[in-house]
Amino acid sequence: MMKNIIIVIVGLAIMLASALTALGAITKTRAPEIGTLLLPLNGFASEKLASNNLRAMIIANQAQFPETISPDLAKLAKQAFLAEPITPDAIAVFAFDSDDRIKRKLMNQAFALSRRQQLVSGWMIADSGDRNDVPAVLDHYDTMLRTTTSANAAIILLLAKAIENDEFVEPFADLLSEKPRWAVQFWTTVVATPEVLENAARLRELIYTAGETDHLSTDALLISALVRDKQFETGRKLYQTLNEPEKPTPGSENSSFEHEPRYPPFDWMLYSTGQYGAVITDGALRLNATPNSGGLFARKLVLMPARIIEIEVKTRDIPDDAFVDISLTCAETVDNAPRPASIPVRGKLTKQKISNVQSGCGFYWLDINARATDRGGGLDVSFDSVSLQFD
Repeated sequence: MMKNIIIVIVGLAIMLASALTALGAITKTRAPEIGTLLLPLNGFASEKLASNNLRAMIIANQAQFPETISPDLAKLAKQAFLAEPITPDAIAVFAFDSDDRIKRKLMNQAFALSRRQQLVSGWMIADSGDRNDVPAVLDHYDTMLRTTTSANAAIILLLAKAIENDEFVEPFADLLSEKPRWAVQFWTTVVATPEVLENAARLRELIYTAGETDHLSTDALLISALVRDKQFETGRKLYQTLNEPEKPTPGSENSSFEHEPRYPPFDWMLYSTGQYGAVITDGALRLNATPNSGGLFARKLVLMPARIIEIEVKTRDIPDDAFVDISLTCAETVDNAPRPASIPVRGKLTKQKISNVQSGCGFYWLDINARATDRGGGLDVSFDSVSLQFD
């Protein structure tokens, strides 16, 4: 898989480089053939012509670098270098007229002259891949992303797909720990790539440091993506890592509404329309609705073990004629899924026991639903806490 990724990225880099028109003398960029006929010899024009010829060979060879080049092409590249000793592409071209040891040495020298040459960077990536040097591959990707913007979206998409390979996870952690400028774009791409989500969660855990706040938005996207893909346990494990100081005590799932939700759906998801809505404020969940309106106000994903579970709800200000309930619906795809459970909420304290012993379902959607009657001033209800207790 890594080899395929490398071939694609090299081909992309070479094709993009061939398509770009650099600023500079017209004979160097638009008519290098003419530039090579002028005296004194234009080294930059010769470099351009030599590199264009090599790129054409690579593209024709399905993004594979040639083993050798023609004597005429090698001669042209050497003439360019002699005329202009700071021409990295010229060095890269005549490197193909050498054995592997000299070729690698010349490519490193060309890379030292300029890190913006896609021809050189492409070869460095391919060579690192041939040697199975994953950290070096990623380091060169990073260099390309730092020195050009023309291909960033395509390169990042390939990088995101690369972490499906377990070999890439730890080297990626080392690279991302340095906080490259493209990190947010990378994580945003990852969450839209379902096949890499499990390794993405592992990668995020590797680079997590207590107290950090840089990744709040992308962490929330990653957790939501894991849940959409029904990787509930992986999502929960990541959520617990990110909420280390706030882990629930064993034998309970608590929600005291003391904090704003950060990582739905393991934190509350709140819903609002023009007629009703939910907010968390002053340590409580507040539900408001106009007369004859209502529906789903809040939802979170909870883990329910195969035990007898007691649900406890503390509320205030529930009108006698209002409809308020807690419902539990299996979130997993299981055979003979249990029927949803509905628990009416009345008064300041509601307690009810339910059995999850033989359901075959572990993760449930816990929903708070409410509706105001068509009489009076609507609905205004506060929840102080919702908890699940089990032995």
